[in-house]
Amino acid sequence: MPFLIVFYAQNVGPYFAIVPIKSYTARDEIVCTIPCLSRDDISYSNVGGARLTTGFAVRPATRADVPAIADLLLEGFGHEYGGMLRQRAGRRFLERIHALPGRLNGIVVAVDGANVPVGVAGLRTWELTPRFDRAEEQAMFEELGVGPSIALDLRAAMTEPPPYRPQLTEAYIYSVTVTKAWRGRGVADSILEYLHCRAKDLGKTTALLEVIETNLPARRLYERHGYALVRRRRGLLAWLPFGAPALLLLSKEL
Repeated sequence: MPFLIVFYAQNVGPYFAIVPIKSYTARDEIVCTIPCLSRDDISYSNVGGARLTTGFAVRPATRADVPAIADLLLEGFGHEYGGMLRQRAGRRFLERIHALPGRLNGIVVAVDGANVPVGVAGLRTWELTPRFDRAEEQAMFEELGVGPSIALDLRAAMTEPPPYRPQLTEAYIYSVTVTKAWRGRGVADSILEYLHCRAKDLGKTTALLEVIETNLPARRLYERHGYALVRRRRGLLAWLPFGAPALLLLSKEL
């Protein structure tokens, strides 16, 4: 029967996971550090034991997750940039950049009982940030071609504000997406809670994220977790009547 597993992950610390015994072992999925365990994380049965309420777990991403991460990002954000990344070359590009050394820093995945990623998100702080270098630019040119790569960069520069740079006490959450079949089942909520725990473990006092102004389901999700509007951020074209919608910078105290 389902029960609560508590175990120690080497070089990481104590973690817990609510999992069915037939699907997981003590070295499988990690959900959150024990100090962040809240009453909402466990649902108790009438015999005093914990039971599985989610059917998934959240853990740091690994190299083996890269193909699934590419699929999730294309499903969640492939419509952006005029759909340029939805081509086969776009998927190869996403796989290559996420396989680069250090590129998975701060990225977590929600996985189902078969350890298949069904959701993904990233956390960026002063100490925890993906590694970027010329290898990413080279991968883009090689997979997409020089012309499409330049067009992609220009489109991003015209429609998006500069990347947000978190301050010393801030944690910035980005690229939160869940595959369609798992939406509405608490996956995004658990990812956010995991990242909030991770941010607090790093000593951060404020979490921030951005959402497209017209993305009402995502806005409702973040409002449910206590996020409030800081300001609107716009790329150049967002100021025009036919331009891209603004990004809403939201924050909450941890």
